[in-house]
Amino acid sequence: MDNNTEKEKWPPISGDYTIGNPKASIAIATCGSYSLPQKLISNFSSEIAIAGFVEIENEGIAKIVQNIVSNPNIRSLVVCGEKVAGHEPGQTLVSLYNHGLDDENQIIGSQGTIPILLPKYFGNENPKKFVERFRKQIISLIDLREQTDLDIILSNIKKIKKEKPFEEEPLFPPKPKIELDWKKGLKKFEEKHQELFSKGFSFLNRLFFRNNELIVYDLSGVKIGGQRGEFPTVLAGTIFYKGDKVVDDHKEGRFNKKKVDDLILKQNNLSHIYNIPDMVHIVGECPQAMENYVSYVADLTDSPIIIDSPDLETRIKGIAFAKDIGISDRVIYNSIFQKSEKEFNELKNLGGVDYAILLPYDISLEGCAKKAEELWGYYKNWVGHPILDPGVPLLIEGGIGSLHTTWMLKNKFGFPAAIGIHNLCSLLPKSREFNVELIKTLDLSGIYILPTLYGIDINLYGPIKEAEKIFRQVAAIEFAISNEIINVLELAPKFSSPFILTDFK
Repeated sequence: MDNNTEKEKWPPISGDYTIGNPKASIAIATCGSYSLPQKLISNFSSEIAIAGFVEIENEGIAKIVQNIVSNPNIRSLVVCGEKVAGHEPGQTLVSLYNHGLDDENQIIGSQGTIPILLPKYFGNENPKKFVERFRKQIISLIDLREQTDLDIILSNIKKIKKEKPFEEEPLFPPKPKIELDWKKGLKKFEEKHQELFSKGFSFLNRLFFRNNELIVYDLSGVKIGGQRGEFPTVLAGTIFYKGDKVVDDHKEGRFNKKKVDDLILKQNNLSHIYNIPDMVHIVGECPQAMENYVSYVADLTDSPIIIDSPDLETRIKGIAFAKDIGISDRVIYNSIFQKSEKEFNELKNLGGVDYAILLPYDISLEGCAKKAEELWGYYKNWVGHPILDPGVPLLIEGGIGSLHTTWMLKNKFGFPAAIGIHNLCSLLPKSREFNVELIKTLDLSGIYILPTLYGIDINLYGPIKEAEKIFRQVAAIEFAISNEIINVLELAPKFSSPFILTDFK
């Protein structure tokens, strides 16, 4: 077997290392010296299989162990480089080799902060199996801790006697066994920790939905709905709204095409970078303008479009035009907020709409829930796929409560949910109850991550010109939630996160 083939199969665990010759017998851990691995490999690649730095005394050590035991050629380990205070990975690695693990998988004699090798670091298998193999396979550990001089380290490496490969087969870690079924996964998690739950502990994030019939829609390839974290929150930037400087004439729908292209294509690009789906939220004031906007945006991008207007005639014109040009499968009607015979008849005459946002706004949870049931009962024959949005009052008027309301509606009905989170702080009027001037000095940008935390499917984040800031913020929380569901709940998102390299299939 040639080296290229071996490199493809080994090492099995990703990390901060440089590969030399996989048939060589020496592995090197440089602790806190980040540039040493590359220098060592460059100077003595024929005799070094792998060299890398390590900063932590638990998962970092677990990676080293697995990458060694999966290559029987490695018989010697050199520990060198700068000390990492507090974590003490060098001292911990030496202790592991000399003393192994105790009954709780703690590394005996380690001076690190949390020197424990959890089963999850080893594909949920017993860590002792790997550690015992590591201690048998390595026949010489060269302790050069805190030594950073390249020449001194190399001179010690050259003294190491090359040994025959370990007589046993490579010990590879199992592929991650991650539950993809949310219902089974959540049930398994609760059963696993039942004893702790009975004592009043609760590790399960209560923002996970309990409705077993969560519905997922597919808008021309964009998935919305489902469990919190199952699919990424869709970000919808607003354009052509009243006061939008890209518009030259709001009645006729004349606008600066270059500026519109730049804004929409930038949002598209951010969507591809972070794998967060995007939608274009069109707000038009007049029927002719709406037709012009929809026509142009539909040609420019394949992203779903939200058709919105305070004027019923304009909304209907937009959705009718979308049907005429054959894009109704990626258009959302926004919104239905009251039982209106006129709107009912308009939708009926159109033969209904594929997707529509129902907006059951009310100042109380009970009122909102009741209104949602009434709206859906009234319009369900002419709305194929409802999306729930309770409306968002201003921050100082209880706007944060709309997040709870949205969660409640989705948990009750199972339909995907949307929220115009930008409305929370789009206006801060004078108030006797709040210090508005002080509030204006705050950085309120954190509100844009809240819909993702609450499992809300469409985040209408406001002006599309803010796309870059919003996408970065939401991508950060998507990354955090992906880690939560994989590492805490042992579940997996169904979407392909750009931050996760492991294949969970």
